[in-house]
Amino acid sequence: LPSTSQRLSHHTMVAPIDAALASDSFKGGEGATPCARKLIESGEARAWLDVSDVDERDKGTADEWVSRHPELVRLTGLHPFNCEPPLTLCMEQGFICPPQLHYVRNHGAVPVKIPTDEAKQSVWDSWRINVEGLVDNPCQLSMADLQKLPYRQLPVLLVCAGNRRKEQNMVKQTIGFSWGPTAWATTVWGGCRLADLLRAAGVKDDPEGKLHVRFRGPIGELPKGSDGSYGTSMPLNKALDPANDVLVAWMQNGRTLLPDHGFPVRIIIPGYIGGRMIKWLEHIEVADAESDNHYHFMDNRVLPVGVTPESATAEGWWYKPDYIINELNINSAMASPAHDETLEVAGDESSAGEVYTIRGYAYSGGGKKVIRAEISLDGGKTWEGGKVVHPETPTEYGRYWCHALWSFDVAVSRLLGAKEICCRAWDSHMNTQPNHLTWNVMGMLNNPIFRVRIHRSHGRGGLTLLKFEHPTMPGKQPGGWMEAENKASESAASSPFISGLYRVGSAALLATRNLSYKNLTNVGSDGALASNGGSKTLGSKTLQVPTSGQELSMNTVANGRKTPSPLKQPDMFKGGQREITLEEVAAHTEQDDAWLAIRGNVYHIPPSYLKEHPGGADSILSVAGTDATEAYEEVGHSENAEKILSRFKIGELPKQPGLLDRLMPLAMPIGCVFFGAVGLVTVRAVARRMS
Repeated sequence: LPSTSQRLSHHTMVAPIDAALASDSFKGGEGATPCARKLIESGEARAWLDVSDVDERDKGTADEWVSRHPELVRLTGLHPFNCEPPLTLCMEQGFICPPQLHYVRNHGAVPVKIPTDEAKQSVWDSWRINVEGLVDNPCQLSMADLQKLPYRQLPVLLVCAGNRRKEQNMVKQTIGFSWGPTAWATTVWGGCRLADLLRAAGVKDDPEGKLHVRFRGPIGELPKGSDGSYGTSMPLNKALDPANDVLVAWMQNGRTLLPDHGFPVRIIIPGYIGGRMIKWLEHIEVADAESDNHYHFMDNRVLPVGVTPESATAEGWWYKPDYIINELNINSAMASPAHDETLEVAGDESSAGEVYTIRGYAYSGGGKKVIRAEISLDGGKTWEGGKVVHPETPTEYGRYWCHALWSFDVAVSRLLGAKEICCRAWDSHMNTQPNHLTWNVMGMLNNPIFRVRIHRSHGRGGLTLLKFEHPTMPGKQPGGWMEAENKASESAASSPFISGLYRVGSAALLATRNLSYKNLTNVGSDGALASNGGSKTLGSKTLQVPTSGQELSMNTVANGRKTPSPLKQPDMFKGGQREITLEEVAAHTEQDDAWLAIRGNVYHIPPSYLKEHPGGADSILSVAGTDATEAYEEVGHSENAEKILSRFKIGELPKQPGLLDRLMPLAMPIGCVFFGAVGLVTVRAVARRMS
């Protein structure tokens, strides 16, 4: 490989991308594994969808030039773009997913802008990867240089470590947004092995495993960290092992990468979580320590139970090596029956012998093979083996880098007597899925057995209807038995009628005892108002109340539910809340004066916080001047995020009268007349008896 000075002084233009790559996108099978070659020959590896339109939701954002499939489920509002396909749609694509339906994890806007073919060609020609550190031949490589190295093609599964996180968020909100069960996809990747690149740069072997390879994307891409880049690392000895198939990739399903997937070049580490696979790769460094990048430590960790965002930082949990995630864990989910699917079962003998096929996916990490998939119809007490299909063949090193498919044929008569269907998988190291989830603050590597509930009802003509319900739906999509159970467990105080009565009662107590709002911190077990901390049980819900002077965040609630508490007035508003109309909010949309409304409150987001926001300034500025409640709640914010937001409150929207408020003028006189009449009748009856 040429040195940096040679590279810069002997640059030669490569042929246009379309002519050079599209003419033979798989290079005649060069460097393809047997599995990749089979997929290329069958045409499966060419899975591709023509998506050229810019989604209306992206217009006005930094990504307004990026074409995206309209059926992708957006998980973080308008911006940044994080999405997954519906599970059923993903499974319908077959083994190889079109890149247009591949899940996307972006921390900010796409940093490499290629809105035109000319811009794309310019980026391809000018792109450089700096290779430095503990190598004999530091160099700066162009895309043409990379293509001179031995080519490697193989199918690889990518999975976000947050796959199935929505289930964790149903127990208690984590600091991550709500991935459903489709934060994964298998495609055919093409590029050079990282090992070949490092060998050519003069790297030495690391038999003791003390060295690391660091990667990062563009500087200034994100708001956090010393240089605003997204970076991570992996052990050098693993990167140099050809059996691990670590790629510097520029092709996906036979074409150059899409903007969301890292054009022009990225890292692929089979068997690892997606968070280690740097997109828009700019820098490779061999070093004697792991990456010091902000995102290497502050993301992709499974911290112990009980660790909070605050304690993780205060006690240094982010930097403890035991909790870093690299390899994927065993996981599986059920695609058929689909969520809300209904199966009609005849009540006569015509249904006897009918069979329903349950289907799903499974995967593991580190190249381990999925060896078993099992089904339970009795809540996990007993299990039965299903059929596992591996569309891939192992690599020449015996590694399995893709997901497996499984199925189980069950008699419909057995489903009639079942309350739920459970699935789990096993890998070749005998790892399997636990019966119940264990909550962690980042909600990562969630892999309990997947449970689909069965609801039985009667239809017309003597039919029995079996309706299936998945645990969750991705993002803020409604549905799922976990959400239904949460709603069912909400206290009676959350209903309009009961909460209205509670408001009336509270107002009466306040009036009679002449207590100020700001000093109200607890309703004692006897119904009296007190200033000490504690809790009040209303139905099945416990409202947690702080001690005097203790900060009350917007979502201090029982069991992790998010309900802004009305019990404390922020110090900045002790003189009374200011009412701000939406028209006034709409006049504040600039970076130095951004206002927005959320759940009836108005906030002024300072420029200093825009720079620190994890999703970047654009995610806030895109909804500045509006009621951003829907966009805010789409993301799902942790209690810590709610606390931060509460600091920026400047007022409230004018309150709209509720149903109880509208009925009160009518209800009060009617009630007085009714109870007065009842009282008069009672008094007369008592008087007669006494006489």
